Amino acid sequence: MQGNTQRLFSGSTTGCGDTHDDPINCRFSREATFYLDITAIAGDLDIEIQTYNPVTDNWHKLAVFDTKTTICQDEGFIEYGIGEKLAIEYDGTATFTLDVHLK
Repeated sequence: MQGNTQRLFSGSTTGCGDTHDDPINCRFSREATFYLDITAIAGDLDIEIQTYNPVTDNWHKLAVFDTKTTICQDEGFIEYGIGEKLAIEYDGTATFTLDVHLK
């Protein structure tokens, strides 16, 4: 598999948060595959993948995983238009890992 895999998030959450302070650099990538692995959850978990706009210094929604309510694994794919940096926003109580494979 060409490209590289990087970790967007790994840990436990209790409410809202984001990874804006530690984004993934994807400036020269054309596509991204996201791998979500939830190992514990209480209630709902919402995860939004975001891209950074350096002109406005703002984060914008790129993709959203369906709301998760159980321990599970999921995968998502985006081709073209992923921007220069990737981060996530999350809301929920869970333990999860989210990796991205960039090409």
